[in-house]
Amino acid sequence: MKSRKLIITVSSDDQIFDIDNKTKIYIFENVNEYKEELCEILEDNKLSYLEIETLIKSWGGKVDLVPISLLVKKYLEKK
Repeated sequence: MKSRKLIITVSSDDQIFDIDNKTKIYIFENVNEYKEELCEILEDNKLSYLEIETLIKSWGGKVDLVPISLLVKKYLEKK
């Protein structure tokens, strides 16, 4: 029987953000100067992933959207 993982996302100050195995992580590259704008876009759910990707590319950056369950799976495989 396949075991199900419980994933709890915790901030650096130990605040729990989410308890979910369907959480996705945005990984941004070369756009640090746009951090506030990106956070606002994500918090307000203003744009789709494709729209965000187009915006990031126009800024000269890159973005990936990765399910946290995939990251955990890869981590456990290497462990």
